[in-house]
Amino acid sequence: MLAKRDLQEQLEKWLFKGKILIIYGARQVGKTTLAKEILRQHGSGDGYLNCEIIQVRQELEKEDPVSLKKFLGDHKLIVLDEAQKVKNIGLILKLLIDTYPEIQIISTVSSSLFCGAHTCA
Repeated sequence: MLAKRDLQEQLEKWLFKGKILIIYGARQVGKTTLAKEILRQHGSGDGYLNCEIIQVRQELEKEDPVSLKKFLGDHKLIVLDEAQKVKNIGLILKLLIDTYPEIQIISTVSSSLFCGAHTCA
């Protein structure tokens, strides 16, 4: 099993290469902490978005790249925490990376993603 530092080093190798990084795992295992640490070291520190907040979800569910970019601002590194909460998150992420490949997105996803629509905690 990789230590947190090893995981961070592995993820950092993929930063700013036109890919979305997804940190996947069970709840309460440190995904958010890891993503925030990478954001702290490589971003402005304020590119964190909690997708459990309804206003964040509503803004991210707009399937328009211009509206999404306006919401995200000028951040070069963005963390979307608990991204599975956003309706059509796969499409949203594809729109973002296809339209704005210079933005690095790190998405945390709980294993509840595969539990069905809003049936798991």
